[in-house]
Amino acid sequence: MVKNLTTFISICFFLFPNISIANEKNPILNDISKDILRKYFDEINLIGEANYSFLLWDIYDAQLYSSTKSFNKDRFALLLRYNKKISKDRLVKETIDDMKKQKTLSKNQIDSWTRIFSNIYTNTQIGSRFLAIKISEDKSIFFYNEKKIYESSDKNFLYLFFNIWLRNDSKNPSFSKKLLGN
Repeated sequence: MVKNLTTFISICFFLFPNISIANEKNPILNDISKDILRKYFDEINLIGEANYSFLLWDIYDAQLYSSTKSFNKDRFALLLRYNKKISKDRLVKETIDDMKKQKTLSKNQIDSWTRIFSNIYTNTQIGSRFLAIKISEDKSIFFYNEKKIYESSDKNFLYLFFNIWLRNDSKNPSFSKKLLGN
């Protein structure tokens, strides 16, 4: 039995080299990300955390921070640490698809937002971080590997983008509940 399990695990790592095992040397919130959050929040409060996995693939770990002890929908930060390589094209497509599931979008919105994501997303690497900080109801700043990549004041865009992870009827409701600290 043990030999079969060892063989199975070895085959999985050979066939799926992007599977990762979390390690404490690569925390989700590192010191540089903490420093970025301190620029925008007087306090950094962890609201919740969750892991997003699909079948054998550990896609990313997520943490939700707020400027207050309880979740503040107008001042929070979402931090993702990728545990798998994902192509830029796939990230763009899945983000737009999820936004379209939430609301009927015009062709102009789809085209505009696809251009935005095509410009700010990159192929992810294992351990890379995406940080989105909502500073107010209508302003957010986005970082990739601690470098600022985009700033938005489009309320509709921000609402749909953050709701990919935070809405009750998300792609993975149990993930969203954990992230929101429920």
